[in-house]
Amino acid sequence: MSEKRKIALFVSAIGFGGAEKVVSLLLHELTKYYDVTLILLYNEIKLPIPKDAKIIILSKSNETFKNSVFGKLRDNFRFIFKYQNVLKEEKIDVVLSFLVRQNIMTGIAKMFNPKLKTIISERCFPSIMYKDEKITAFLTKLLIPYFYNKNDKLFSNSIYINADLQTNYKLKIDASVIYNPIITQTTKPDLTPYSDFDAIFSVVTVGRMIPVKNQKSIIEAISLLSSNFYMEIYGDGYLHKKLDDLSIELNVAGRVHFNGNVNNVKSYIVKGHCFVLCSLTEGFPNVVLEAMSVGLPVICTNCMSGPLELLNDNESVTILNGSFVKAKYGLLVNVNDAVGLSQAIKYLQKNPEARQMYSDLSFERAKTYDVSNIGIQVKNLIDSI
Repeated sequence: MSEKRKIALFVSAIGFGGAEKVVSLLLHELTKYYDVTLILLYNEIKLPIPKDAKIIILSKSNETFKNSVFGKLRDNFRFIFKYQNVLKEEKIDVVLSFLVRQNIMTGIAKMFNPKLKTIISERCFPSIMYKDEKITAFLTKLLIPYFYNKNDKLFSNSIYINADLQTNYKLKIDASVIYNPIITQTTKPDLTPYSDFDAIFSVVTVGRMIPVKNQKSIIEAISLLSSNFYMEIYGDGYLHKKLDDLSIELNVAGRVHFNGNVNNVKSYIVKGHCFVLCSLTEGFPNVVLEAMSVGLPVICTNCMSGPLELLNDNESVTILNGSFVKAKYGLLVNVNDAVGLSQAIKYLQKNPEARQMYSDLSFERAKTYDVSNIGIQVKNLIDSI
């Protein structure tokens, strides 16, 4: 039997973010076909990693993420050299890197080792994600076009991300789309029953408490609904206090519960009656897939990108302000429209047949993105270079 090809996956850490979840899931698939090394910038591993994967951490065990510009630059220079040395010492044939910092480092590594095969993965819209900070916006406009194009191939989780890179960052290398993976199950779990319209109707959301996730709009929507609508928020972030203060200001503090980060989030969200994603922008939202995989009916903002692809096969819709659209696999509302969101939530509460229909459709739709299917797509991409 011939030796397995040596590949590496490169990401900053394995926390609870979307890219990290993708890497964790792909590792379990890719170790079936390759000799896999996981390269991390920092010693943070919060998700399962297969025993067959070798782990190399570029920083010291007690180092953490830096917030200052100087600290980030100092770390980046150190990591670039360490990263190149690891690739050579481990005799890596192909490296897959995720997110802008690691993708730029991979482009640099490719410059010094042209025989190395490199695949980079972008998971967000750079033109949106980095526009607010002037220094970051300037650096990404300068560095992404130069270093991304040094690599062999790119894959993202949305056709719109590729278009953003090609239009705004002059991406020229081969670009493809591979959607995020999810672990699905054969039988749909039993959801929390709901028949009494005066009983508590539990709305669930998951995400970091940062501006782009826009939990503010969900709290505003809950404030527009009667007192039997409750909100369960999973995740944490620096906006926690502001969101808590908002819930007090809008007199819904007793109906909005902040649950923090949890392991195995699906075991918590399955207790809800519907799931809401209220983001201003997304790459491809893992949390929506997780909700669909347990059969929760889903309401999403029609943001760029992911919700339209997931819930309506990427067929465009027109949504009136203050209202919602019944898409093929869930409900869509306009971005930042708390009134429309409240109407969508009320619709699912008042219409058990629709809730059941979208529950069944969600569960079947999620199977398309099972990790075994997505893993084969990534394998085919690796084998193509």
